[in-house]
Amino acid sequence: MASLRGMDLNLLLVFEALYDTRSVSRAGARLGLSQSATSHALARLRETCRDELFLRVASGMTPTPVANRIFPEIHRALEALRHSVEEARGFDPATSTRRFEVAIPHPMGPVYALRLRDAALAVAPGVRLRFDTRTLADDAHGLMREGMLDLAVDWIPAEDERFVNKRLFVDSLVIAARRAHPRAHKGMGWKELAQEEFIRCHRRAPERRPKALSGRLWDLMAESRLTVSEYLEVPFVISRTDYLGVLPKSMARIAEEDFRMIVTGVPGPPIHIPIWLVWHEARRRDAGHAWLRALVARETQAAAAEAGLVPTMATAAQ
Repeated sequence: MASLRGMDLNLLLVFEALYDTRSVSRAGARLGLSQSATSHALARLRETCRDELFLRVASGMTPTPVANRIFPEIHRALEALRHSVEEARGFDPATSTRRFEVAIPHPMGPVYALRLRDAALAVAPGVRLRFDTRTLADDAHGLMREGMLDLAVDWIPAEDERFVNKRLFVDSLVIAARRAHPRAHKGMGWKELAQEEFIRCHRRAPERRPKALSGRLWDLMAESRLTVSEYLEVPFVISRTDYLGVLPKSMARIAEEDFRMIVTGVPGPPIHIPIWLVWHEARRRDAGHAWLRALVARETQAAAAEAGLVPTMATAAQ
């Protein structure tokens, strides 16, 4: 972008709003500006950058290659500035307008995300939480180092010494089948399970996989002819077939009550899978981040307790 000397830095806020909303009217509404004032600001931006930045299309406005190239840096700079000003004033959830990015690769990620959204809205209506629930979010630790992701609720702890891992609760594994399955029943043994066909999920790369996810059960699943992307797809499929599926215990109640399934334990000793709250230590003194950690810990632990799992961490606000 051109030199900032003499430039009204409020134009950067207009650029960000235009990029997010793809609309002059919506960008103006976000910033409290009239449509005329927003259009005037866009004209000044175009003159400064010597590029159209946004082109009109049937659905609104689309960014040019130049706008796409400069947006990430401008967005990060504005977020850093917002964070600095917020921290200088102290963090007040009731008035804060901070944005937080949360990754929840746990299979119950979408459910936890909705619960966190509602809990935050009740006490911090201006705070914006954005969630990523991809099972294969293996770039999460790199994003946390760069400050682009605030924390993660994951099956995998971070090994880098600069990360903080706090255990939230311990999940385990169960086996589910549709209620009308001709052979499935509670208390199935290995011999009976070996006669069945399983649906399975894509697994993370070996170095990013819980060590508990191995052994005899996974040997049975190795030859599965049906592999899906997410655990939330498993109940949908097995409710309509004679496949068996492996689910985390945190999903057992959904399988039994919403999908009316038979749920049985895995033969032998329970397969325990700790669930971690992971964040970079650079955020330790960040009051807003401490609020977020406490919120995530409280709500995920409450959800785990409702699912019959025992929370293992008193607070995440350290």
